[in-house]
Amino acid sequence: MERQRKEKDSGSMFAGRYDKGDRRMKHVGTGSSPVIEFDERNPRRFVGKCPKGLEKKAVSILQNSIAGVAGDRAGGYSKYRYAVHDGAIYEAASSDHGQTYHGYPYRGKLARSLVEKLRDMAAEQSCQDAFDRWVRDHITYQGNLAP
Repeated sequence: MERQRKEKDSGSMFAGRYDKGDRRMKHVGTGSSPVIEFDERNPRRFVGKCPKGLEKKAVSILQNSIAGVAGDRAGGYSKYRYAVHDGAIYEAASSDHGQTYHGYPYRGKLARSLVEKLRDMAAEQSCQDAFDRWVRDHITYQGNLAP
């Protein structure tokens, strides 16, 4: 099947596919909100847990995602894509050269320019306050000073 690449930045939706994975339970939470859980054995390691039932909305979230930097990847696909849902930032990762993606709540470093695009997405969804809390609690700006 031929991959279609339509980027959100150009006004159209991303046409990649969501892949839940048959045995991928690591990112599935039990509550109604996304959470970041820390590994008791390694406090530097954390796992984003999606709200229960979010997989029903995963395709829509992925379709509205923004590509991360492709870097020097052959084919120009982006290994990571980012989206906002209910104020939380989600990262979707591909392990098959951009054909399919699986996502989870994100904690870590992001470029200020990407955070600003995600802030616009949060404004479209009317969840700016929740987004600002997520950024404050879970995001470190990479390469630029925080706004």
